[in-house]
Amino acid sequence: METNVLKLFLALSFGLNVTFFYNFVMFPYCSEKSPQASLSKSQDRGIKLQAPSPMKINKEQRKDQCLLRKRNLIRGAYSEALQVREFVRKYFRKDLNLTTKSALQEDYSKNYLPFSDIVRKLKFLVDDIHRESRNDLTILGDQVQERIRKLQNPSDCKTAKKLICKFPHCGFGCQLHYIGKCLLVALGTNRLMLVKYKSVHYKGFEKVFFPLTDACSMEELPKHAEEWNGELLTNYHNIPVVSLSYHKRYPHTRFKAFAIPHNLEEKIKVLHDDPNSWWIGQIMRYVFRPKPWVTDKVQQIKRKLNLTRPYVSIHVRRTDKLHREARYFNIEEYMQHIVNWYERDEEHARSYTRKVYVASDDLANVIPDARSNLICNRYPDYEFLYHAVHEDKPLKSMTQIVQDREEEAELISLVCDLMILSQSDYFVGTYSSNIGRLVTQLMHSSGDATFRSRSIDYRMFYYAGLPLTYRAVEDFSGEKEDLSFSAGEMIVLNAKKECPLYKGIGRNEAGLHGSFPMHKVEEIFTTAQYQALNDTF
Repeated sequence: METNVLKLFLALSFGLNVTFFYNFVMFPYCSEKSPQASLSKSQDRGIKLQAPSPMKINKEQRKDQCLLRKRNLIRGAYSEALQVREFVRKYFRKDLNLTTKSALQEDYSKNYLPFSDIVRKLKFLVDDIHRESRNDLTILGDQVQERIRKLQNPSDCKTAKKLICKFPHCGFGCQLHYIGKCLLVALGTNRLMLVKYKSVHYKGFEKVFFPLTDACSMEELPKHAEEWNGELLTNYHNIPVVSLSYHKRYPHTRFKAFAIPHNLEEKIKVLHDDPNSWWIGQIMRYVFRPKPWVTDKVQQIKRKLNLTRPYVSIHVRRTDKLHREARYFNIEEYMQHIVNWYERDEEHARSYTRKVYVASDDLANVIPDARSNLICNRYPDYEFLYHAVHEDKPLKSMTQIVQDREEEAELISLVCDLMILSQSDYFVGTYSSNIGRLVTQLMHSSGDATFRSRSIDYRMFYYAGLPLTYRAVEDFSGEKEDLSFSAGEMIVLNAKKECPLYKGIGRNEAGLHGSFPMHKVEEIFTTAQYQALNDTF
């Protein structure tokens, strides 16, 4: 019974994907006389949301719309294929009796090769899309960086309106994300952002990174700056210098994480699978700019380790994070996703040594675990590499790590790790960690890392950012713990919940909570008018 259900599920899922793919992607359908292409799941599935604009579209616009639809179909098919595989593998890990499990494994093995073949073909097409978009993404990203640089280096520092950024005593990734929040507000309100480097508790910060402004300094500021309470308040625009404190949750601002620039929305949606991550990636790209000597040090580390591409990387966050913010994950839980990546990348699996770069705040325990007999016997083709702060000394204990975290040598080592992690072909980490989220954001800043990064706990989120909102494209009626909804309903995703790719946890407009299948919803993007970008695009 269970075997037949599984076979039917596989056949239906991949049969639909392949049929959909060949009917709508492999054959030309975007002729000059074709009607306006639909751009969303909901429109593809027959949901009436809004009447199309009567305004005629030109040939170039039609081309862009058709290209977007083609890319969305390929991306969607690949994403759903990965979700199905994860569902099936989780199904096998259930506590079934040995006879049933043996029968399922035998039956699954007969279907597994064509299943893997479909995933590989779809991955090839997704990679092809990303290659096509890379040049345009680079140009767009460079334009954003130039506009930020111009805002941060005004011709007259005295007359430029300013935003002073303050943040709490917290970890390195936490502090960089706070600076990123301030930069979003600065871009939105067209203000120069200044940071009190004394607030950065890591020694050597100015030695490692380029300054956020080359033209202005904190010494030129008045002793008192008015506390910023939102750009919507009366007379806000007339205040020359405002101060943004970390304890404010920014209730009055539209300029938060996951609010992409209004004038860039259509461009980003065509070029990138995850517009929110691309935009945050551009913000963190400007904040995270190590000096050339750090880049040289990273290359030295790579040469010493013989760490050439392709390689995958993992970040294992432990120590104080386990007290209340995250749970413990063993190496095996990271390896499941690494193996999946190599399996769907046939060329790399067959032609290269499977290298895994390991970064952690607890290397003294993580490295012995990764090189234990259990892991070595189970994954004999994998090599685990790492870089330590002091190569000639034993790895630090957990207590020493926490005590020395803000020392200059530790900062340099962490920045090197971040660069090596973000330059990898595939990354596995935890988004409960600021470092895990920062790695993925940096990966998105130079390309499309939607299918090159995986969190084993939360989905991507940004503290005090906008909620991720989805719209149902199909009716769903689930079990007691599920969130049932009708097509067209809006759903807010709870990103800080552990769940597999194929499932989400959130609440609907009525305030009801529960889990739901991700393939029945589509993401709705929020935009904002960033004043500093208005004259650029």
